[in-house]
Amino acid sequence: MKRYSGRSRQFADINITPLVDVVLVLLIIFMVTTPMLVKGIKVNLPKTSSASGNVGKKDIVISIDSNGNYYIDKVPLDEKSLTDFLKSHSSKEVIIKSDKNVAYGVVVKVIDIAKSSGINRVGLATEPKR
Repeated sequence: MKRYSGRSRQFADINITPLVDVVLVLLIIFMVTTPMLVKGIKVNLPKTSSASGNVGKKDIVISIDSNGNYYIDKVPLDEKSLTDFLKSHSSKEVIIKSDKNVAYGVVVKVIDIAKSSGINRVGLATEPKR
């Protein structure tokens, strides 16, 4: 006959219900916050068949609206402020989001400002064709 010492045996089973609850809450949080991570102002980008939306967190996004005004993360800048900002962040990559109605010369001017500020990598953002 076996004798027990009075202690009950403990089981090391994982309770799955709280784990599933936490995972679902995290999924909902990420689904809600992801659309808010878009950098810059809303512009009407040109559509291309080779568009890619790979904008990293460390990239500088310069937006140019239809009037030719410059923005970095929704903050309007003039030409001198843009130059000073880019000189202080010369190790980063620049993505230019320009409205499709902006003159070609305005976009070239921003590329020139970036290159003269020491930025080595400059990209142009586009939207994919549907």
